[in-house]
Order: sequence, then C-alpha cells, then structure tokens
Amino acid sequence: MKTGRNQPCPCGSGRKYKKCCLGKEDVSVDLLWRRLGETHDRLVDRLMKHAMNVFGEEGMGEALFEFLLWPEDDATLENLGNHEQLFYPWFLFNWVYDPEGAETELRGPAYTTVAESCANERRNSLDPFERRLIEATVRQPFSFYEVLKCQPGRGYQLKDILRGGVADVLEKMGSQNARRGDIIFGRVIQIDAVAMLMGCGSVLIPPKMKPELIMFRKWLLESNDPITANTLNEFDVEFRDLYFDIYDALMRPPALRNTDGDPMSFHTIHFEIESPELAFDRLKSLSVVESEEELRSDAKLDDAGGVRRVTIPWSRQGHKKSKGLDNTLLGRLEIDDKRLKVKVNSARRAEIIRKEIEKRLGKQARYKTTEIQSPEAMLEAMEDRAGEGSEGGGEQDELMQIPEVRQQMEKVLSDHWKGWVDQEIPALGDKTPRQAVKTPDGRESVEALLLEVERHAGRNEQMGDIELKAIADVRRRLRLDKPDAARTKSGGGGKNTEQVSAIKSMIEDFGRAKLNPTYTALALKLCDRIARMHKLSIQRGRAEIWAAAIIQVIARLNFLFDPENEMNLTADELCAFLGTKKSTVSSKAGLIQKACDLYLGDAEFSSPEIAQMFRIYKTEEGLLIPGFMLDENEDEQRHRSKSPAANSEVVDRKKMPRRAKDREKSQPHDKAKSKSDDRQLKLFNDD
Repeated sequence: MKTGRNQPCPCGSGRKYKKCCLGKEDVSVDLLWRRLGETHDRLVDRLMKHAMNVFGEEGMGEALFEFLLWPEDDATLENLGNHEQLFYPWFLFNWVYDPEGAETELRGPAYTTVAESCANERRNSLDPFERRLIEATVRQPFSFYEVLKCQPGRGYQLKDILRGGVADVLEKMGSQNARRGDIIFGRVIQIDAVAMLMGCGSVLIPPKMKPELIMFRKWLLESNDPITANTLNEFDVEFRDLYFDIYDALMRPPALRNTDGDPMSFHTIHFEIESPELAFDRLKSLSVVESEEELRSDAKLDDAGGVRRVTIPWSRQGHKKSKGLDNTLLGRLEIDDKRLKVKVNSARRAEIIRKEIEKRLGKQARYKTTEIQSPEAMLEAMEDRAGEGSEGGGEQDELMQIPEVRQQMEKVLSDHWKGWVDQEIPALGDKTPRQAVKTPDGRESVEALLLEVERHAGRNEQMGDIELKAIADVRRRLRLDKPDAARTKSGGGGKNTEQVSAIKSMIEDFGRAKLNPTYTALALKLCDRIARMHKLSIQRGRAEIWAAAIIQVIARLNFLFDPENEMNLTADELCAFLGTKKSTVSSKAGLIQKACDLYLGDAEFSSPEIAQMFRIYKTEEGLLIPGFMLDENEDEQRHRSKSPAANSEVVDRKKMPRRAKDREKSQPHDKAKSKSDDRQLKLFNDD
C-alpha cells in the first residue's frame, strides 16, 4: 500500500506526500502507527453505524450466528464477550450476506462486506487514511501466527504458521505478556512501513498447541499447495472452529489423570481389622519398594514386638510414563491399631485395592466407608494450608540442598528424558520424538513441545535447573541444537535454506527501496513456491540472479514495467540494484514463468486490481465476458458469489488449453482502455 505522490502525507502534516516526507527514509513509524490507530477507531464507529443502517439488528444477529458456527443453544451466543475483539473486525471486513444460506432475509446488499458497502456509498466522505485502511483489510483472512521475537510494550515479530510469511508487528498493549513461542489467532495487515493486527483472539495460545496446527496445515497442503489468502478465506469456517476448540480447551480445567490414565479422584477407604500384626503380615507384599525388615524398622510396635502402627506403600515394578522410574506408587495403606485406612487417587484403584484387601484378610477386615474428594477440593485444601503458613516449601528447599538428593533427582529426570525420546506422544500423531524429527513438520512439533516444557521448568525453583539441563541433552540427542539438521540429513536442505534466506533478504531490500509491501509479499511467496519445486533447483546459481528474476516475474504479471504505472520499474534499475545482467535475469525469469505455469491475471501472484482486470465469465449462452466489461458491483458479486444462481461462471484460466493462453498473451495490452477504466485498478478513486 504505497502512498501516492499527491496523497496526504502519512505523517499527518496535512501536506501532500511529495512535498513532505517523500524521499525521507526516517518518517516516524510510531507517528504513522498512532495515526492508523486513530483512523481505525473512527472507521470502526462509522462502519458499525453503516451496518446498522443497511443490515439492521437482524444482520448483526445473522453474522453473529454464522461467526459462532450456528450454535444450537443460547449459552454459546451469550459468550460473545469472550470473542468481541475477533468478531467485530470479522463482521465489518469479512462477513457477507449470502441469501442462499442465510436464516433470515435481510435488506442489505448480498455478497458484499460492510466495509465495501460503506466505501461504495460514502466514498466521498471517507478520508484517505480510512480508504487505505479498508483497502488493506477488506476480505483479508485470519491465520495463526507464532511469536518469534517479542519486545514488550513495543511489538513482536510474527510468523504465519500456515503460509510462512514473517512480519514485524507494532502492538504496544498486546506485546506486554507475549513470549517467544506463543501463538496468536488474528489478521496482520501492512500499510507502508507499519504492520498491525486488525482483529485477534483474546488468548495467547501456548506452544503445546502448535502440533495440532501443524497437522491442520499438513491436511490443508494435501489439496492446497501452496496455501494462499484465497485458501484461508475458503476454509474460514474450519479455522474458526479450530480456534474455538483451542480456546475452550485452554479455558477448561485440565482433566487430571494418574499414570494408568484414570481420571483422578481421591478415595480414602476405611476398614476395621481384628489384628494389626495379622493385617501387616498379609498385606506387606503389596509393596515392591520396601522389604518386611524396612517396613518393620519404621513401624510402631507393641510390647510383644507386634505391629501396632505402620504405613505400607502399595506399589508395582516399572513406570508407564517414565523409564527413569523403576516403580509406580499406587496408594498407601495405613494400619493404626484396629483401623486400616487406604488412600488412592482413582475410582478404579479404589475398587482393585478393596477387593484385594477383602481377599487377603477375609473376615479379619470389615469395610466401613469410602471418602471421595475431587482434585479441585484437594487443591483448595492445599492452598488453605499454604495460607496458614505451612513450611513444606521451605523443607523442600532444604532437602534439595543435600548433594545426594540433588544427584538422585538429576538421575531420575535424566533417565525420564532419555526414555521420552522413544515414547509415543499423542500430540505427534502417536510417533516418538526420535521418529518425528525426521520430517520438518515433526521437528517443528517437537521443538514446540520442548519449549512448553522449558517454560514450566523455568518456574520450578527447586528442580528447574536440573530439568533444563536434561532437556538440553534431549535437544543434543535429537540434533535439535543444530539448525536444519533434519533437512540437511535428507539431502542438502541446509544449503537450500541458506540460499532461500539470502534470496529473500535481497527481495526485501529491493522491496523497501522500490516496491510496496503488496508486490514484495508476492515476490517472497513466489520464492517460497520455487524452493519447494524439484524442477527448479534454487540452491544452484547466484542468489542475486534468482532474486532479480523473481522480482521480474512479479513485475511482468503486474505491469510494473509499464511507463504509465505509478510504480514504474525498469529492468536496468532492477539489475543495477542487484548487480546482475539483464539477459541472464530475463532468461531465468522466463524459466520460472514456464515451470510455475504463470500467466497474466494469475490470481495468486497478481495484485487484487490486476486479477480483477483479467477475470473472465462464461454466460449461460456460452459467451466469454471480461470482468472489466461488467459494472463494478456486478463483477464483484459474480466473483464472490457462492451460488449457482449468478447466471455465469468464472472461467479457470489455468484449465484453458495452452494454445488459448498463448494467444491471449500475444494480444497487445489496451493501455487506453486501462487508463480510462481506473475503477478496476483501485478500490477507491482519489478525489
């Protein structure tokens, strides 16, 4: 979204851009960000009033019903407060009234967003900043963004998990609590040098949820490679459904389970017994961690040497969750004179141990009652004890200062994490981490899980440093401490990654100097596509030539070499900037176009204005009509329509025979027509 020479300067001075900040590299980004923020608040208020006037309260209700995915109960509708900052941007810039699928018949225009409707009806009353904000935001999709870097109170660097693009986003409030690895569901737009969030979810999604998003991305790529803005818009419902599922999971208290996978509920079973010595003799073998001698040494005995009071740990060999532990504690049996009390943490274990005691003791034991306590009640009781000044934490601190204790804990944690790499993890599709890191997606998922664990370890004052050391060892064993290890092992991916990074850096440098963010983003997207293609070996050859050729392809598709284009480029300045020869770059650009099957009007690599010019419709009579020959609103409605009632269909130019496409390319571009039909090039006309 480059500022035109005769448009008001984005610094807010009121002067024309060419007479103010044009040519100055140091225009205040903060000032532009504040101006955009003020414009956003003013525009949203105006759009909401327009929505009420055009669609009424029924339209708002219809949109809300669709946004929340057609809930069957009123309780879901009442939860809008949890999603307001996501709903209103979606409602104003993305929602369209579809008469075919709507529950209510509305009076507003069909297949048109609120923002587009307002822009068409009140274009003369919108100021330039409002126009540009609408143009940058309307119909732009939401996605999941990972925080790569964060500067609290300033902003963060976000990576689109689904499409791979990276943006430095100014967000002073939202960045206060964000950390590296957090995930945001939202929409990023860019105007000049400022990238900002235009709508986002109300929660920061932790790294542990990333594997689920990677699986979703993998599924999406099976039929949509590469993933584009159109893809995200097409799967808008699925994305919201996924976000709502994640939100509900984060808001819902965790389902606590023991090592056997049983839901946790704390059971205390009470028996009356005839003889504590007899009960001890018949129950002592339930412990596999302590011998009879060890149990007796800790017991309280009577004058005759018989047991009066003793605790027996009910245990078994091995541990399902951690290979670092050689046994599993199942519960505790406490004998106190004529009373036997058993404590376990699940209903299933309570049933098992009760049957076992009745089998071993027979008539020597009489069942009395069972107390059941929920995990929530147990936590409240623990908090109450902590509030009364319990010194348990201090005792644990002192215990961890003993060298032998720390050494044993280090061994247990080390053994656990050594076993973890070969343990099947549900979040990894029931693969082990060792298996998962063999693919880029799996490697990314394992990294996210380890980052989540590192966060928790960092909050553990007693054992955090020990666990962090063990996790660092896991990274070394899985070769996660070596960048791109998985891809390098599978065939030279490390060099490929370095080459792509260098090419992208050059594209971005040229984009900052000569292009606007739209064309720069298209060039970066094309670079990503080439990197995934086997027929184009991007790791071979000079990065400068690849960068220049990619930019030249985007320039060809978007008429940037046309002298009448406001953002006119020449092959000479492109090649001079990157230090390449024109003939070499032109040859490489032709190779890219042929291999990628790119053509004029390609929707994926053309700006929206250019793509609109080249849309072709087929009528019921079989006639082909270019989009620019239709009324602007009719063209937009036909293009966006999801209904077959549009009386025409959009011709897929990629499915046209090669000769037909070649004939189209050979036709001279009608500059006079383009010049006189400016409405096809921009969403708004500048007065």
